[in-house]
Amino acid sequence: MRRIAAVALTAGTLMAGMAAVGAPAEAATGWKPYDSYSGIDAWGTYSRSGGKTYVKGYLRDTKKNGWTACVRFLFTEGTNKYWSRFKIIGVTSGGTKYNYDGKATVSISVSSSYSSHLWVQECGRSKSTGKYYYGKGKKLF
Repeated sequence: MRRIAAVALTAGTLMAGMAAVGAPAEAATGWKPYDSYSGIDAWGTYSRSGGKTYVKGYLRDTKKNGWTACVRFLFTEGTNKYWSRFKIIGVTSGGTKYNYDGKATVSISVSSSYSSHLWVQECGRSKSTGKYYYGKGKKLF
């Protein structure tokens, strides 16, 4: 049996993409990146509270087409930048992780103390080359 999960690759570090985020006090606002690639969807909410920015949402791959769906966020504070990228991974029954290509929807969440600006960008990872391709970035605030 294979399992599907989201993985966050943040500043070159592998992190679990399904970490729980505490409930922020401020009302959440919806986000959705520009639709740069067919077969990839991402959407959710973000909020700011206590100097932090919280993002929750979903990442969906709608078909098997040689691409792994991904989405990335850029949090900024002054000249500081914090990137967080999520992609869909599969896990074999033996525990081996691989870049998933097929129909799947996973939940994602991340938070950052950088709260001046937030950008979101749809992306895809080519199964044949292993390279990431990024769509147009969308500034959320």
